[in-house]
Amino acid sequence: MANDYAPKLFLRQAENVLLKEYFTARGELGDIDWDGMAETDVDAVYAAWQALPEDKVEQVEQDFRDIFDLASEDGTRALIDESRFHDPDMDLATELEEHDGFLNKAFWVFLNHRELFDLVSILDRADHLNGRYWRKRKDMPKKRPDLSAGAIKELGDALGAYYRENQGRGKWCNVEHYIRADRYHYFFAYPKDYTDTFIGYDEQGRFERRRQNPAFEVVFVYDPVDGTLDLYAKGDKNLKLDLQKLFARTILHEEIGEENRNSQPYELNRLKDRAFAFPTDPADRITGVRVRQLRLSIVGNERKRITFEVPPKGSPADIHDLISEALHEQRLPLSMVNVTSAVIQMRFSNGSGRRREKTVSFRISMPDSCNLKDKPEHLVAKKYLKRWGLERE
Repeated sequence: MANDYAPKLFLRQAENVLLKEYFTARGELGDIDWDGMAETDVDAVYAAWQALPEDKVEQVEQDFRDIFDLASEDGTRALIDESRFHDPDMDLATELEEHDGFLNKAFWVFLNHRELFDLVSILDRADHLNGRYWRKRKDMPKKRPDLSAGAIKELGDALGAYYRENQGRGKWCNVEHYIRADRYHYFFAYPKDYTDTFIGYDEQGRFERRRQNPAFEVVFVYDPVDGTLDLYAKGDKNLKLDLQKLFARTILHEEIGEENRNSQPYELNRLKDRAFAFPTDPADRITGVRVRQLRLSIVGNERKRITFEVPPKGSPADIHDLISEALHEQRLPLSMVNVTSAVIQMRFSNGSGRRREKTVSFRISMPDSCNLKDKPEHLVAKKYLKRWGLERE
């Protein structure tokens, strides 16, 4: 949503009937006259909520934050798309038409389809992990992953042991599996991080120091159709290779080595060509594609880099005009540079409403990083990266 979360803002936007259902299910706020209260009259609700015991106040706060995080066009679409895969008989789109605003749509799903809501929340979190730490590998075996409890536990044990041996953390490691769009297998691993100390207040308001055992995240996204593995992990290329090997060994029961250089997923040098085209199909509602940023490195000295960027609005030729002008002044031909990173902007027609276009911008960095996820427009963009030859088959 455009605004940041705030409790009273949430209450004003939420329908009273949904708030009543939520608090009634919890056995709370029974003195509120929900039927006689105006939709935006939230002071009494807020005061009654804040008067609850501290742990219950925090539970409600977390629920409302989770609902707020999915209160957007992308969140609503993700809920509808996932519902189709998990229950083909569910017509969630029609049911949500009865509720105005993205927040109320997300709130209704939270109340009526909690398992679906929790799944989409987890996948949405993965979509918002820092793209800097994602790496894609294309030469994985194409086979059905072992989703047995034993295999998933073995992956967790292997990851925990790896981090214990190499970083002194990872005493415990839990792994959870989810499938998205009936194809993409997500494995969320939570190794134990270094022990920390919480400094703050207990439920009685007393100042305290408390030991904590936080976890950090490692995420694998395996596609058995294309034989790709996206990995989210903080660390260097050697760590990422080790984690890829552990995944293949425990979940695919295969041994893999270093990635074949010929299988590097992306080839960006063709973006140097001013005449490079981005053909699309009308059915995909794409109204425009342009390159917003290119980072070039000099052949023979990869550490020397130049970044060119143009504003969000303008002509597709703007980036090449800028490059031509700058490189000419430096007497540096295009053959002496490689494209190492690109930001591509795609515009989609929304069909109707005030906001007739939706813009999706994404970054590809050589050799194996792309921040596209598995949202509907992102899947369309992935399809065209292959068609345009920017991602190798």
